[in-house]
Amino acid sequence: MSQTLQRQTNQMSVRLVFWGVAIGVVGAILRKHAENVGEFVGVLGGRAATSDLVTAGPADWGMGFLIVGAVVTLTGLVGMAAPRQK
Repeated sequence: MSQTLQRQTNQMSVRLVFWGVAIGVVGAILRKHAENVGEFVGVLGGRAATSDLVTAGPADWGMGFLIVGAVVTLTGLVGMAAPRQK
């Protein structure tokens, strides 16, 4: 029973690291291509009502994704490094 629980905990930590890296990569792409993404969002915003989230610069979105990705990745790494009780 404890081996199954430990295996599931390790899988959860690996998933957190994976998704943290994936979110960080999306953030880096958004920051790098902020101008192009901004033009695209501007075209879409012309048809729909604008909100504060849409009017925020894509570079701001990218930084947010980078921060969230780093937090999720660190959470997964801490989960992997935490001592297991038997």
